[in-house]
Amino acid sequence: MAETNQDAAATRGCFEAMFDTIAAAMKVAAERTDYSIASNEAVRFGLTETEPIKPIGTAWQKMENGFTLWFQWRYYDQSKAFSIQKDMNILNYGAAALQGARRVECSF
Repeated sequence: MAETNQDAAATRGCFEAMFDTIAAAMKVAAERTDYSIASNEAVRFGLTETEPIKPIGTAWQKMENGFTLWFQWRYYDQSKAFSIQKDMNILNYGAAALQGARRVECSF
């Protein structure tokens, strides 16, 4: 039982560090309008590609010892008739079971 608690505590600490690093990468990605900056960090930490929660985009996820990290990039066309606009890019990132749920969102 103590080993399980130690494993959970180690996973919590590791996932919290990953969360903070990927959240910071999301802010840089939004500033540079390049989602791959954040997605590369997610992949570096072992998040694997999965089905996106919302369509048109890509999602990554990692589950371990009851903890879950997920990251999603999605986009949509903002253009209307006679008004060409750039695509809206949205980066969503969250964690479950890390002292409750945490979530970050950036858009560009």
